[in-house]
Amino acid sequence: VFNRFKKDFIDTFYTLKNVHKKIARDIDKGDYDIVLVHTDISTQAPYLLRYLKTKNVYFCLEPLRNAYEYSLRLKDNVFVLNIFYENLNRWIRKNIDRKNARSANHILALSLFGRERIIAAYDLYPKISYLGIDESVFKPSNVKKKNQVFFVAEKYPIYGYDLAQQAMNLIPKKIRPDLKIIDWKKNNFERLSDEELVGLYRESLVTLSLSKFDTFGLVPLESMACGTPVIALNVAGYRETVLNNKTGYLTDFDSKEISEKIIYLLLHPEEVKRLGENGRKWTEEKWTWNKQIEELNKLLINFVKNEF
Repeated sequence: VFNRFKKDFIDTFYTLKNVHKKIARDIDKGDYDIVLVHTDISTQAPYLLRYLKTKNVYFCLEPLRNAYEYSLRLKDNVFVLNIFYENLNRWIRKNIDRKNARSANHILALSLFGRERIIAAYDLYPKISYLGIDESVFKPSNVKKKNQVFFVAEKYPIYGYDLAQQAMNLIPKKIRPDLKIIDWKKNNFERLSDEELVGLYRESLVTLSLSKFDTFGLVPLESMACGTPVIALNVAGYRETVLNNKTGYLTDFDSKEISEKIIYLLLHPEEVKRLGENGRKWTEEKWTWNKQIEELNKLLINFVKNEF
């Protein structure tokens, strides 16, 4: 507790605020039309939004998760002093996040699900600006598919790792594919390159996306752009990026249903091909970076013109 006090109360709640004041003054001297502000690692919505006089828009990836999500609650076996400190810390951060976000002139969400979370957390109604993928990097090839299911996330229940394991264990051993797990890093220090990631997407039979709170769903888009279908939970941002029975499958939080979908793809390679081709077309039609940047630019111009 005492080791964290300086970092939280002095560095984040006091020093960082003053740093952002100075940054805001410097930005205001630049005579910019508008400032696009992104999430801060320390406070989620940054202090900068309180102090900018220049017209600004906050691109909100998501509200402060540990302030709202039950799955990120403190466990019962935590020492009582730690519980008190952490609850106080989260309460302060929640209020900082909310005040900072509500100080923005405009706010953007990255999905419909993200919009709903912002409404609930901040009582603000954002416009939507989707993310995209680089279709020149994430693209199919003629590489032969391996007997492999791809899971791109850390090994925590919040990302659906337990559900992935349960589903794989329900597949008979004689046909069970390998579960390839990548969390974007080859080890604790070196980040996986785009080329390596693309290679894993291409060679996999299907990609699993099983997080219950993925605000957008970039992994499914990357997979589909590489011609690999997706099995995702029918929740959150996946409902916007995955087309059920066309580019993959949207399932309940049910390991048996997920395992059955994997088995079906194992036994029907023509379905893997159909879903993969559809996924590539879908990403080219709607989800390229150029298309999303064009839409973001339109939003920013309209904000400057006060047309919203």
